[in-house]
Amino acid sequence: MTMNSLQKNSEKSGSDELNAFLQSFEIKLNQASLDEVELTNKKLKFLGLNYNPFSQDNNEECEQVLENLGLSLFFQNPYLATNILLRLLDKVEERLNILKQ
Repeated sequence: MTMNSLQKNSEKSGSDELNAFLQSFEIKLNQASLDEVELTNKKLKFLGLNYNPFSQDNNEECEQVLENLGLSLFFQNPYLATNILLRLLDKVEERLNILKQ
């Protein structure tokens, strides 16, 4: 196996893990109460305002939120972190809109 195919395999498994996480997140979100969804929304917005994906020196609160939401593994890549955060915020806002109707 060449180095290029090894890299593609590891990217694919990382992508599979991310897709599984996103599906699991959405399932949990759909089963959550309005209060739980609002709390998740607050946590994600907190990360959006306080977490710098390009810094190695983020505050402890951000690290706790990342752990609590199961995001630590996926936030190691700063570009992926931003993408994931926006996707999760979108899902949470959609769910909040449905619950508030």
